[in-house]
Amino acid sequence: MNQSSPAQPRVDQKNAQFWDELYGTHHAKQLGIKDHSPESLARFDAWFFDYYPYLLPFLPMDGLATKDVLEIGLGYGSLSQRLAAAGCRFHGLDIAAGPVAMAAQRLEQMGLRGDVRQGSILAPPFQPGSFDWIVSIGCLHHTGNLAAAIENVHSLLRPGGHALIMVYNAASYRQWILQPRVTLRQVFSDKKAYANSHANTQMTNLYDRDSSGKGAPATEFVTKAELGHLCRAFARCRIWKKNIGGARHLFFIPRRIRLLLGPVVGLDLYCRLEK
Repeated sequence: MNQSSPAQPRVDQKNAQFWDELYGTHHAKQLGIKDHSPESLARFDAWFFDYYPYLLPFLPMDGLATKDVLEIGLGYGSLSQRLAAAGCRFHGLDIAAGPVAMAAQRLEQMGLRGDVRQGSILAPPFQPGSFDWIVSIGCLHHTGNLAAAIENVHSLLRPGGHALIMVYNAASYRQWILQPRVTLRQVFSDKKAYANSHANTQMTNLYDRDSSGKGAPATEFVTKAELGHLCRAFARCRIWKKNIGGARHLFFIPRRIRLLLGPVVGLDLYCRLEK
């Protein structure tokens, strides 16, 4: 299993502090959600799955019963609750205490079983070959070592196991508009030469910010070709582009219309993997 670099503990510390504020807090405030009651969380979840309508179709919810499933990066816990409710043996892992507490609260409130832990996928507290499914939406590119994170996902899966990961697209419309030369260079670079690429502050802040306006400590962007290369140890790898934001000139276009552009220049890369 891939080991982290000597500098990784500092990155982990920063991530634990930054992501302690639940991803989705800003949207929850916009929805008028002021507590974590089942009713309030149900309102948040309704917004979440409506905003990302393409997420659940990537997962075979009806086939997860009795499976060992690991979710990496828990956020507000919306997907955690759905996975646990599907009847799987749910396990959750997050670098920060806040999302772990939220996921644990959700499971307890809904009478669901699961094992939720604080820790890093770069040093996972699980044995190799422990899981039938691993799901990680918007997390691995923030670890500080995307390549190592993907290698560890492969290690934790059983033979024939599946994973769904989402990472940021280095060739999205946003990248082409804001840093065309950097994007052009990365698109035509040798995918085998991919190196950990942290975004500049401007780009990072457009994707993830806390309530103080501070951007995520570490963010990597990869092209579809680079992601395919990073996942080369898997027997099967399929990648889709999804998601269009609403900043500036796109703000007044209904999201359902914007999403039609996702498969061409989407912000995110969704990757289905089989070991």
